[in-house]
Amino acid sequence: MHGHGSFEEFWSRLKDEFGKAPCPEAGVHVLSFRKWSQDKGYLPTPPFTAIWKGGDVIYCDTEKTDSWRTVPAAEFRKVYEAWEDYRAERKGRSFIAHDLGVQNSTWIIPILYHFEHLVKPGS
Repeated sequence: MHGHGSFEEFWSRLKDEFGKAPCPEAGVHVLSFRKWSQDKGYLPTPPFTAIWKGGDVIYCDTEKTDSWRTVPAAEFRKVYEAWEDYRAERKGRSFIAHDLGVQNSTWIIPILYHFEHLVKPGS
């Protein structure tokens, strides 16, 4: 892993950022993100909402259903570890979704992109 710090550091910083987010109810931190991908940039779809209630899971809403996607830290880790290759266009989203088996890349990629500054070493 050259080029950026450990996933643990990143995850702890990410949770700090969520911790600063508005709380509509106690212990529920809400942020919204625009969908984004390396090949298309920001997508014209509505932003999605991500909720953090503490712990190592982030809940993201979906456009098509009323249900929430449960996105565990372990999935974030897989995308985080492929991030450099993804951003350099050495690996595409299909690699993340199929080869790494990440089910929630639609949500994880824009969140990582938004918080990319947290990935950098020594920041």
